[in-house]
Amino acid sequence: MEIESTGIPGLDEILGGGIKPPFTMLIAGNPGTGRTTLGVQALCSAAREGETVLYVGVTSKSEDMMRRVLSSYDFFDEKVNIRTFNISSVERDPLTILVELSNMVTSLKPSHIVIDPVTPIGFGFPEAERRRFMYSLNSAIGEWNAIVYLTGTMSTEQLCRSVITDIVDGVVHLSQHIGHRKSKRCIRVVKFGTASYIEGEHAFEISTSGMSIYPRIEPDVLEPDWDMKRIKVGISGLDEHMGGGLLERSSTLIAGNTGTGKTLFGLQFIIEGALNGEVGIINSFEETPGELRYYASNFGLNLEELEEKELVKIIHTPPSEINSCKHAFELKENIERMEAKRVLIDDISAFDIVVDNINDKKGHISNLIRLFKNKGVTSVLIKGNMAAGSDILLSEIPISAIVDNLLLLRNLEIDKEIKKSLSILKMHGSSHEKHLINYDIGNNGIEIGTFLKDI
Repeated sequence: MEIESTGIPGLDEILGGGIKPPFTMLIAGNPGTGRTTLGVQALCSAAREGETVLYVGVTSKSEDMMRRVLSSYDFFDEKVNIRTFNISSVERDPLTILVELSNMVTSLKPSHIVIDPVTPIGFGFPEAERRRFMYSLNSAIGEWNAIVYLTGTMSTEQLCRSVITDIVDGVVHLSQHIGHRKSKRCIRVVKFGTASYIEGEHAFEISTSGMSIYPRIEPDVLEPDWDMKRIKVGISGLDEHMGGGLLERSSTLIAGNTGTGKTLFGLQFIIEGALNGEVGIINSFEETPGELRYYASNFGLNLEELEEKELVKIIHTPPSEINSCKHAFELKENIERMEAKRVLIDDISAFDIVVDNINDKKGHISNLIRLFKNKGVTSVLIKGNMAAGSDILLSEIPISAIVDNLLLLRNLEIDKEIKKSLSILKMHGSSHEKHLINYDIGNNGIEIGTFLKDI
């Protein structure tokens, strides 16, 4: 049979395309992780396609009450058949549920079934007898010729000891880390019938609209086009100091002190591309779209007009809301949908709030850069949080090794006057100016001046 979609955004992708029926999947996790949501959402998706589906609830609630509970989801479909079994009864007499359930399946002939949860069934039995019951359940499921989702309250340690993991074709585990403001939810494929699934943790969110999964992105390393052209930065005089401009698909880190105009550098880079028909995406973590529009307008840059023409898109993500999987997934979708050629990320210091491990942070940024290169996108990343007056040449910039180009901006005190300096510290595959370059911020944006040695 052909692979069938689960109907859940992102889940098909991490499963390698979907599920090939007949198939039995265990959805495991601690309470509150969304096991029921995932199972019922898959049922409702199949029901909307005209399939006969059955939800089996092991609960103390009545069938009418369960229908009211499940109908609170926006995705719920009234065509879902609901049957309930009293939880205390199935703990002591699991064979009754097996007989009655088999009769239901014979009568309804559903193509999709959810048993929620399966773990309490036979809970009062000795372990050996409970294992035998699970084998009997597995034999019955084999005759149903359906996609069957079993939910279970289980930790990762319990998964390793449970007989249920032996009898099912696939296992996904849901987890959540409860933070001060919101929970971080992850899904991991523990076992699957094919080897095409994506390993590791993937982020997901739950709302009344259901579950949305954001697959972890690990871009392939593609052979680059060595005949890459130069693209203009949009700052008069700077391209000449950079050997004619940035190499297409390259990544550039602009780091600097507070007040050195890092964001303005990035905005001029995006607007230059848009004015020449190259779609640009601005991913801002601090400034809102309205603040960026106002800031740009002070220098004669009309962001709003370019947005209306769909040449520029601003994505605002508050630092506390950043999720690495979701962040990369949404950037990828916007790049593909808009066929973007330039991306500005301002400011990567925001990742410090949500990513504790420096290696995880570098890994996420490295994946983003690889994604941009594979999609033919030239990227600029802003790095701030440098104390005014600090010597950036001596400061540690952990991700400088993974970018192609590095520009350092500084405020210098020269003859009791603050001067702004630009250093092109490196450009992979290109010659560049080695002197400190003076620049200023005027009514028209960044204005490149002379070498500081000439001042």
